[in-house]
Amino acid sequence: MADFSEVKILFVDDEVNILNTLRRLMSLEDFSCDFANSGKEALLRMETEQYDIIVSDMRMPEMNGDEFLTLAREINPTSTRFILSGYSDFNSMTNALNKGGIHQFIAKPWDDNYLIEKLTEAAQFTIIRKEHEHLVALTKKQAEELKQANQLLEVRVESRTQELKQTSDMLDLSYQELKSSYSMFIDVIAQVLQLRSVAPKDHLNDVAETARALARASGLDEQAQDDIYKAAKLHELGKIRIPESVLKKPLGQIHGAELIEYKQYPMQGFSLMASLDNLGEVANLIKAHCERFDGKGFPARIQGADIPIGARIIAIVMNYFLYRNGLFDGRSHTDEESDFYIKAIAGKVVDPNLVEPFLEVVHDELSKKGQHEARVEVQAAQAGMVLSRDLFNVRGVIMLTKGAVLTDKTIAKLKFIAEKDSADYVLYVDAEAD
Repeated sequence: MADFSEVKILFVDDEVNILNTLRRLMSLEDFSCDFANSGKEALLRMETEQYDIIVSDMRMPEMNGDEFLTLAREINPTSTRFILSGYSDFNSMTNALNKGGIHQFIAKPWDDNYLIEKLTEAAQFTIIRKEHEHLVALTKKQAEELKQANQLLEVRVESRTQELKQTSDMLDLSYQELKSSYSMFIDVIAQVLQLRSVAPKDHLNDVAETARALARASGLDEQAQDDIYKAAKLHELGKIRIPESVLKKPLGQIHGAELIEYKQYPMQGFSLMASLDNLGEVANLIKAHCERFDGKGFPARIQGADIPIGARIIAIVMNYFLYRNGLFDGRSHTDEESDFYIKAIAGKVVDPNLVEPFLEVVHDELSKKGQHEARVEVQAAQAGMVLSRDLFNVRGVIMLTKGAVLTDKTIAKLKFIAEKDSADYVLYVDAEAD
């Protein structure tokens, strides 16, 4: 196990009880931790201490998290920065991403295991970065010494230099990959969107990954596949401006003025994305993904082949998972029922030419994801089943974590919650568990 005792973490939150909870949690871990009650106090600490990881609340008096992290980044640009907050304002999150350079957003209330997992990843990243810097310095020093070595040792010097260069290159590659994984804009925004969604936790990922697979199967080039993936993952961006009271309703139960407001979300998503460099095509796909094949969609009521192929791909994937995950009529449906639904709306809502390739792709994607798991309604759950995925309630709060073993008492409680929330909770369980 790696030694993280030299990895320094600074937690910043204006709520004392939150800091006390974090202090108790981190007392069980092998990290060196400090705690600050405000952005101002944290900046004073940073004048005398070098922190590898900074975890900050977003909404604080005097100085918000995005303002603090912007200053913290200037003081210590190599630190890994987290937002730990229940506050999901889009503009503040964008500022924190662009100016504060955050690497991860974690929602309150947090899951302890998930928080420790992300801090451990950041600590590993810190260790690799420091090892990389040390190795580069060591390589330069040894290279200088080797230059002055005897000519008779030239072959050995060259061999040793190549070994060090290869090791340095490998560490540099690992460093760049970790840096990239922490700074992906789309993943951060998708996490913000998930906070307001009643969809299953994997909903946006399932839509995005299946859309990319269908684009690949349709023969589209890699750039088009990437644009479709990004647009599919952010297709609900405009819903950030829709009241939660509307978003909590199944789509088939939204009517009147609420439906008129709901239909604005593709254009609102387009407006938010259109000004960003290199994402113009992604914005166009977001705008058109609710157009129907028969021309009765929104916002522009275009039809058939006039709808961009990427938008048609996102539309068929989106409609499938809306129906399958219970977001259309409030009831989850089996894969067979979802297949029948897509066939029924072919030529009206979705492109009929995409139906067969889509069904082949979606079954393949779901089988790869759940080849060792089964999908079970709460009412059919049995004691001894082992969860293969985390289980979230309709508000996005985790109820049971992956690996939890169901008991009669747990199942009874889940049934009570499902009845209280008027929700058809679906469990994903390990199909190979005894």
